[in-house]
Amino acid sequence: MTRDELNRELRMHSASWQAVVIVYGAIIGTFVLSAMAVL
Repeated sequence: MTRDELNRELRMHSASWQAVVIVYGAIIGTFVLSAMAVL
C-alpha cells in the first residue's frame, strides 16, 4: 500500500465518521426537542 492509497483510505473513513456523528447528533437532537415539548 502506497502512502497515497493510505491517505485516500483515511480521508474516506474520516468523511464517513463525520456523517455518522451528524446523523447521531440529529437523532439525539430530535429526542431532546420532543422530550422538552412533552415537558
